[in-house]
Amino acid sequence: MLDRRLSRRSPSRALLRRFAIGLGLTAVLLAGCAAPPEDAQSEAMSTDPGRAAFEAVPLPVGDTVGADPMALAQDLYGISEPVEGNYSEAVELLSKTADQQVVLFTQVGLPDDSVRARRHRLEFEPQGTRWQLTWAGRQVQCRPGRGHEDWGTALCR
Repeated sequence: MLDRRLSRRSPSRALLRRFAIGLGLTAVLLAGCAAPPEDAQSEAMSTDPGRAAFEAVPLPVGDTVGADPMALAQDLYGISEPVEGNYSEAVELLSKTADQQVVLFTQVGLPDDSVRARRHRLEFEPQGTRWQLTWAGRQVQCRPGRGHEDWGTALCR
């Protein structure tokens, strides 16, 4: 009789133990799915190589004010005509504060014999409810055998 009670308790204890372990694992998995803390989110945007890594270039002629800095970057620096080959453009928001937005506009597969890719670091400051382009810098990547193949400011050959 005593053996039966012990054997009945051990499966329920084992079941209870499995339940507790499962509950603990579920809590760990759910904690991993939570939104990252505020500083981790701002870290994700901080891939900015900084102004010093770019060659300052003159601002484009014309209207450099718009409601959306990313759309304005596309309008000012994008190529509107069709381009042969594997050309692509990308716009990335590097940082955003109430006083400034920094955008990285990248073009890859340029129709150029020596320059493979070009990117502009663009700084915008608020002007009323719109954003004004205040600084632009450029980096390039050369095609193989035409100079540096990493991002840099030196001319390609």
